[in-house]
Amino acid sequence: MSDAALIGRIPDWFWTTFSNARNLDLSYNQISGQVLEYRENAIYLMSIDLSCNGLTGQILEEIGSLLRLVNLNLSSNFLSGNIPYKIGNLLSLESLDLSNNQLSGEIPPGLSDLTSLSYLNLSYNNLSGRIPSGHQLDTLKTDDPASMYIGNPGLCGHPLPNACPGDQPAQEDPARWHEDDSTQMDFHLGLTVGFLAGLWIIFCGLLCRKTWRYAYFSTFDELYDKVHVFFVVTWQQWFRNPGTN
Repeated sequence: MSDAALIGRIPDWFWTTFSNARNLDLSYNQISGQVLEYRENAIYLMSIDLSCNGLTGQILEEIGSLLRLVNLNLSSNFLSGNIPYKIGNLLSLESLDLSNNQLSGEIPPGLSDLTSLSYLNLSYNNLSGRIPSGHQLDTLKTDDPASMYIGNPGLCGHPLPNACPGDQPAQEDPARWHEDDSTQMDFHLGLTVGFLAGLWIIFCGLLCRKTWRYAYFSTFDELYDKVHVFFVVTWQQWFRNPGTN
């Protein structure tokens, strides 16, 4: 029933008519009021998508009892208050999208225990405090993990650039310094060995081949003569008598 022009609260008859439903998709409607006034059969839901509506109020703690839930999308509403700590009970949850709301407070650390979670979006709320880390949260969106939390000025810690109060600045790993020094030493050693090997090859060539020696020393003598003549002529031009043509 996505994009079905539904207006107002979810009516009571809905839960009776769709008592066997496992997927609830009421996205892109005009549903307002409290998010999910739970009924008994709601515990069997595996997917809830109420995104892009006008839901207000808080996310009820009872959401932690929907243990079969695999997908929960409440994005783009007007929800406020904290993210329920019991949301960490949803061990089957694979996708959680609470973006573009007015949620505040800290991110429940229990999210890091949701081992099935493969998608998370908490961006553009009013969340604050340190971002929990470890376990599953460190494996999400490895290409751009900060995008999960962007738009929450009060959040701090990895993967956002702003550090939390009391955090120590990151220090260089001593092992990395040692590795860099070793790399530079290897480079200079290789350069020296290559230079000496080149000289030795040239020396051996001159020593073993008579024609190479003649050619080398002839070229050297010719170059020496040219340089000598150049300096002598230049010297005479600089210091000759100015009155002499």
